[in-house]
Amino acid sequence: MSISEIHALLALMDDPDETVYHHVRDRLLSKGKEVLPYVTSAAASGRECSLFQSRINRLQEGLMQSDIREELARWMEEGGRDLWSGILLVQRAVYPAWSIADSNFAFEALKKEVWLELNEELTALEQVRILNHIFFSTHQMEGVRRLPHQAAEAIPSGVLNSKKGNPLGLGMLYLAIAESLDIPMRGINLPNHFILAYCDRAHLGDDLNQKGQAGILFYVNPFSQGTVIGPDEVTEFLSHMDSEESGRQWRPAQTIELIQRLVGNVAFAFREEGDEERSSQLLDVFSPLLSMFENAEERSDDYPNV
Repeated sequence: MSISEIHALLALMDDPDETVYHHVRDRLLSKGKEVLPYVTSAAASGRECSLFQSRINRLQEGLMQSDIREELARWMEEGGRDLWSGILLVQRAVYPAWSIADSNFAFEALKKEVWLELNEELTALEQVRILNHIFFSTHQMEGVRRLPHQAAEAIPSGVLNSKKGNPLGLGMLYLAIAESLDIPMRGINLPNHFILAYCDRAHLGDDLNQKGQAGILFYVNPFSQGTVIGPDEVTEFLSHMDSEESGRQWRPAQTIELIQRLVGNVAFAFREEGDEERSSQLLDVFSPLLSMFENAEERSDDYPNV
């Protein structure tokens, strides 16, 4: 579609004939992100027509969602292993006005700060102490409990900006930095909380998902200033739960599972805020991911019991 055709269609977005409008909208939607820059420009034009503005805003939202679905499909096809990329997909779906470039810049800056303090001679505990120092002393990041839940405090890029996060948002940011620096940490989807496991490198090639706590040296709780937790403490917590559930929950989670949980957490926050529409839209955009796992929204209340 040529640029002149795109502009001609956009000029018809305020046509009072609904049939014309639906035809124009469907044609533009069918072109996907090819037309998104022009739609975004039209939405920001300040045109004084409420009908045009409401329609163009809905079109822009629809195109963005289609683009995110395409990116999500590619991310999943590639194995869904890059945690930070998955986090940015959620950011785009929830807060399209937030700059991806700014989020990446802040992430790389934080990563560099940690990297400058690392060396190959450090023990696992020494690496965690450095992460804790950068996160909680230098940047004074903190875990927050708030009701109703706040979506921005669950999204790691939001935590990076505000320095405040719920257990999932803060923990996933900590994990994303660690993974990007090849520190062998994995996320643990405990019920009603989220912690990390520092894994023995010798076991990383094994199927940790089926080994429970085998291969885990210790756990880290970023919500509690990076406190180190022994396996026995986690075992004690899980002993009060149904045995089948506990075996599934203490294993290192796949990155795809972590993004699934993030989507559920944010959708839960929107519902608590009374924004059912945004909650439903988010779940719809990420439905291919959510359908990979059972109980997609079950673990959205990520406040600590450990």
